[in-house]
Amino acid sequence: MSSVLHLWPGAPSPGSPFAADAALTSVSTFSVARVLVAEAVLRLKAGAETAQDRQLAVHGSHFLLLRPTLVSTAKAAWLLRPDDSRERVRRAVELVREDQRQGASAMRKAVEVGAPNLFESVAVMFDRTGTELRTTAGKVMGAVSEKPPRDEKLIRELGGDINKYYGTGHATADLQLLWNVSSSLSHGERWHSLLTGPGRGAEVARTLTTRSLDVVCSAINVTGLRIASLAATPPERNRQSSSPLTTH
Repeated sequence: MSSVLHLWPGAPSPGSPFAADAALTSVSTFSVARVLVAEAVLRLKAGAETAQDRQLAVHGSHFLLLRPTLVSTAKAAWLLRPDDSRERVRRAVELVREDQRQGASAMRKAVEVGAPNLFESVAVMFDRTGTELRTTAGKVMGAVSEKPPRDEKLIRELGGDINKYYGTGHATADLQLLWNVSSSLSHGERWHSLLTGPGRGAEVARTLTTRSLDVVCSAINVTGLRIASLAATPPERNRQSSSPLTTH
């Protein structure tokens, strides 16, 4: 999966869709998407290594690592899906703003129950960043107030992207299973532990692991290819720029 990262240039090519986004505002859709998918690749690597450790895998630890992998990729896919530059910029702003809002909220809730005042200063920093983003984007697009969809909706849409690209029909179901098992584990529910013993349950657990890793790899691949496409100059523009001059 790390090879996906090498498909991307260091910066969008002139005339590319990402370059058009950058012309609208200082918010870089390319950077936001690249960071999300790069983090997903690192977490996928950690999840795959954990799945091979029997002592950790029996507790479903790899699913807990695959959960943020899945969510990061789904957010990037949502950002990249529109063909319209303004909509991509709006989505990038909303993703970063929501992340900052969540960070500020976490810090302040901790302060309310006795955490050091340092946490409040971090919350203020997050607030300031969110305000700057809103102001910058508002100059171009007007009010930017819509929040990103819920994570579960994003992963279902990502499943649709995978099915469309590969011509399959099971990606959405596989992502939903991964989402459900990781949710249960994070909430301390025990039904996954019933699948790790001998018999048919163990077979289900192994299949779930295999399908989860496979569909997450597919998600990163499809989304990474979308990044590469949006960072490249459209073929028709390449043809125009390379056409020989004609004389009359």
